[in-house]
Amino acid sequence: MGSALIGTARRAMASALLLTACGGGGGRVSTAATPVSGAAAPALPAAVPAPLRVALPARLVSTTWRVQSSARVTVTGDGGEQRIDSDAVVSWSAERQPHGALRASGQVDSFTVRTALDSRRPATAPAPVLPGLILLLDATLDSGAVRVSTRPPLANECDRPEASAAAVARDLLVRVPNGVAIGDRWRDSVVTLTCRSGVPIVVHTTVLSQLEELTDEVLVVRRDLAARYQGKGGTAFRTLELTGTGVGAQRARVHALRGTLERLEGTMTLTLQATERLPGSAPRSQQIVQRTEFSAVRAR
Repeated sequence: MGSALIGTARRAMASALLLTACGGGGGRVSTAATPVSGAAAPALPAAVPAPLRVALPARLVSTTWRVQSSARVTVTGDGGEQRIDSDAVVSWSAERQPHGALRASGQVDSFTVRTALDSRRPATAPAPVLPGLILLLDATLDSGAVRVSTRPPLANECDRPEASAAAVARDLLVRVPNGVAIGDRWRDSVVTLTCRSGVPIVVHTTVLSQLEELTDEVLVVRRDLAARYQGKGGTAFRTLELTGTGVGAQRARVHALRGTLERLEGTMTLTLQATERLPGSAPRSQQIVQRTEFSAVRAR
């Protein structure tokens, strides 16, 4: 009899399991497992398009620009303003090296500088106009620095028009790394030598660039410049020290297919502190402020 009861219990349990598996008890299991006829399938997430990236050619053909700048210089206690305008014609061509650096060669076909004083100053002789010149240049651009040298090298770069012309040409070397996308940033640095009043000045310049716009035809780069100036010169009877800082901003427009600079515009403000020391006298200081507007437009 006990065996019969056990068999009856087993048959009841098997019936309960079969009902559950077949959707017994309201059909909750089968409803969850089978999609309703006509219901839309879950949408797959949309694919995110890959960002457009810069792909410049390995060779940059020879390009010529007309470069113009206008500077306003004021000196504390001097009571006047000096204007310095320059006009140059510059050409560059370049090739990209396997490791990414650029080697460039170029020339300055003409470079003219005009200076003038405002009407608050006494009349002076006509401002000198530097004649046109042809200056050959070599340059290297890599991820760390921009280097420009003249051919042949200048024996003395201080207060030479050739050095000023080379500095103008160097401003046109705008480095854009391959593979950058909109919003990417990169940094360049350069150490140069300039002169003021016969005093050699070492200039450390850092350029922080950002790609602001990129299409199939053009890319636009914003460049923020920061510079430090340090110089000292003179004789045993008179020394002059110059220290200062500079800040500036530029906007470069580059042809996306050719890789050539189409237009470059910018401003720069330089603030120098000049300290003169004479034996037996207290040091005398003056502040020099120079504000410069710069533009370069591709001519051919």
